[in-house]
Amino acid sequence: MEEFRDDIINLKYIDTKSSNFEYLREEYRKMDNKFRKELAEEFKKLQLPDGSTAELQQQKMDLLTSKLNLLKEEARLLRETMKEFDRFEKQERIKELIRSRLCYIDEGRLNSWAQTIFCFANDINIGDLVVIPLDDENFFSVGRIKGAYEYIENAPELKHIRAVTWIRKKIYFPQLTQLIDIYKGIVQLDEELKSSLWKLLDK
Repeated sequence: MEEFRDDIINLKYIDTKSSNFEYLREEYRKMDNKFRKELAEEFKKLQLPDGSTAELQQQKMDLLTSKLNLLKEEARLLRETMKEFDRFEKQERIKELIRSRLCYIDEGRLNSWAQTIFCFANDINIGDLVVIPLDDENFFSVGRIKGAYEYIENAPELKHIRAVTWIRKKIYFPQLTQLIDIYKGIVQLDEELKSSLWKLLDK
């Protein structure tokens, strides 16, 4: 993995946003035009007897608020979709890098390596908790990430590192054992396991 060090360091700076910028701008423009058109049409439908100006204004405000909330949710979903596209594009670039350095690698291992590299450099953030399996079955160390990805050239063992402050050197957490055995790599804990872990740490 040493030959990937520069690519991993630069992973956070791979520019996929520029290729998506025009698409996003066009989608936001369409959303804005649709919003204005629908709002104008809805305003035209509001008809109240003469002398009800205040009530009419209130109905318009309520309608505007409702439409703005819908627009906000639509924009949020678009951002989430583009975030997934960005993630996919970066992982595809990692796969290309791996393929360029190996004569052959099966698709399953390629996907696993790409996901692990991406997660190690990009998904794990400073302040996140990490759980590392120990040699003793069902026992783990728990720490908090305190540094960005680094490559240590003269390290005696692991050269790809993230600095960690260890909170508990050894904790019994058998619920994780099967999960680790299945995925054989970096895996994010679901909410139930996170809750169980916090309860253990609070004891």
